[in-house]
Amino acid sequence: MKKPHSLKIVLAAFLLLVACQGNGQEAKQEAKEVTLTLERFDGGFFSIDKPEDWQVIPAGACANFAFLIRDPAEPLRQIFFFGEVGPVYMSLQQKQIDFQYVSMGGFPSSWLDMPVVNPLTPSNFLAQFHLIAQTQVAQRFMPQCPRLENLQLISAVPQQSPISGGSTELIRALFAESKKLGEGLFLATVVPLLPFTGGPGGGIAQGFLITGITAPKREFQDIESTLIKSVQSFTISQSYVNDCLRQQESAYAGILKAGKTLSETADIIMQGWENRNRTDDVISEKTSDAILGRERLYDPDTGKVYDFENGFYDKYKLDHDIYEMNNLQLLPQDGYDLWMKAPLDGHRHLR
Repeated sequence: MKKPHSLKIVLAAFLLLVACQGNGQEAKQEAKEVTLTLERFDGGFFSIDKPEDWQVIPAGACANFAFLIRDPAEPLRQIFFFGEVGPVYMSLQQKQIDFQYVSMGGFPSSWLDMPVVNPLTPSNFLAQFHLIAQTQVAQRFMPQCPRLENLQLISAVPQQSPISGGSTELIRALFAESKKLGEGLFLATVVPLLPFTGGPGGGIAQGFLITGITAPKREFQDIESTLIKSVQSFTISQSYVNDCLRQQESAYAGILKAGKTLSETADIIMQGWENRNRTDDVISEKTSDAILGRERLYDPDTGKVYDFENGFYDKYKLDHDIYEMNNLQLLPQDGYDLWMKAPLDGHRHLR
């Protein structure tokens, strides 16, 4: 089966990467700013300014080139790009047909353990990414592949797809890894490859341009701009481009020039992100609390926000007079400024 490979696709993904702002620190921790310093990494045919001490894990070649840049001290801090991922199934019926076909002695399928992505949307594809990462194909390709467990969608904004027949979204989401909460911005494209025919081998789709920047939820605002600078610095050698062209000349027609950076497009996308609906920021904070089992209270007299385990406020109301801080309140649903404050450890500060 011939797939719509193109190194132009690989580079186009970077041209759509965006910035995001978060706030705060992990539950029960005080706000602590994180700073990163970039250093040049030479990967031979490509180079990029990566954060110091972060590991660079490349995989694949030409159209399916991928890389993961990750902080070994905190795996939630990462930048990743996958030129293509899949194929995946578009229906459970197709997967059952393929399974029965292989079980009866038919030709083996390399994607038999891939998940079903129905409906086929970029955000739903990303929600199934943890299942994709567990497959044999993914583990052979990159064992360190990000899992993005328990992904909770905050927003999904449609973008112009760089692939004919494809669907592209800019996705903001929360996810879990090693019982820690992360936040990220992702750009993903999905494209149907073969329609459902009632027989084996059809009903599949492919993910392209899977790009992401992530960090622990409460420090995302501290490092997102640096992660963007890192992605913007990506360059690829002309000789590598030429080699890919020689391998599949027709597929790589119109390829972007090697060495083109991402700054212009990233600046445009970043401006659009800065004009986002502020409601999404509040939704992100509320979703974070729900996942972690936390709730936030604030002191109307000081404006300070405190973090407690879920259910604390109900007990506090019964005996609030025993505390010096006896007027704590739940955050108002539309209190944007309060929701954007980094919460203090409630029990540490409660008097």
